[in-house]
Amino acid sequence: MRSETRLWIGIILLFLILTGAISLGDIFSIIFYFVGIIIFIALVGALIFRYKVRRAQREASERGEEFKGYTWSFGGYQNTSRPENPDEGRVRVKSAPRTKKRVSDDVGEYVDFKEN
Repeated sequence: MRSETRLWIGIILLFLILTGAISLGDIFSIIFYFVGIIIFIALVGALIFRYKVRRAQREASERGEEFKGYTWSFGGYQNTSRPENPDEGRVRVKSAPRTKKRVSDDVGEYVDFKEN
């Protein structure tokens, strides 16, 4: 469906150019303005996004929360979060204390099982 639409748009533009209704300069200027508007919207969107993120960071720090995330520096991504306590990130294995057997080794019998 898309390729058919592009084909028809191309045919109509070619017809308008050949008949002299539209010049190539008009088409190039429309494309130039269209690309310029898209770039402008992207830049403004990036600035607004950066402002919102920094404001959220500032509000979080005012509430006493620490912003945890990654920042880009010349060496690559670095983790900016600090552990809240010194033992964070360490693995601890807790095991239950060993108890005596409830049943002695003498209890039970051995059964020799043979398959036929």
